[in-house]
Amino acid sequence: MDIVQIVLVDDHLLVRAGIRALLESLPGYQVVAECVDGEEALAQINSLHPDVVLLDIAMPGISGIEVARQVRISKPDVRILVLSSVDRREVVEQAFEAGADGYLLKDFLLGELQQALLAVIAGDRFLSPKVNEIVSGKISHHEGLTARQIEILRLVANGHTTKEIARELGISPKTVEFHRARLMQRIGVHDVTGLTRFALQNGLLS
Repeated sequence: MDIVQIVLVDDHLLVRAGIRALLESLPGYQVVAECVDGEEALAQINSLHPDVVLLDIAMPGISGIEVARQVRISKPDVRILVLSSVDRREVVEQAFEAGADGYLLKDFLLGELQQALLAVIAGDRFLSPKVNEIVSGKISHHEGLTARQIEILRLVANGHTTKEIARELGISPKTVEFHRARLMQRIGVHDVTGLTRFALQNGLLS
């Protein structure tokens, strides 16, 4: 099995030490660098090209949001998992708009960390349960849609092509087609027009 290489970014030594200890207890993961600020993080990511970046948001100098934005542009295949104690909706949305693949609150359990890593590595979006409730709202719970499906639904309804969605989310066109098919099955529609109508009715285009 390939070892997943991780760059850990947090300005608090004890936080980094704790997360590193948890990662070392899981098989298949290796922390290849620890960074205390955004500038160091960008340098190490560009040098090491890790599989995953575990990224704090509130740091001195360059923020985690800006780090995510620059990494998404320069290293689009690097997965970004935000680790934060902030659960405000606007901050979570800023993180995903900047290119984050997951958002994990720092009071996580070991199982949640492992689940989050597996999700982002597979190209899926991950949110801590509390964050998912805040961001996804009633639509995901009522319809049983995942955060990734909601994201693709919004892009489809806004007229983006399969290739454009794949490029935007950093996943393959086949993965987009898979999610779109599951969306149609879940919602009970048979074409893009039906998806767009559903998105409009549930306020996803507002």
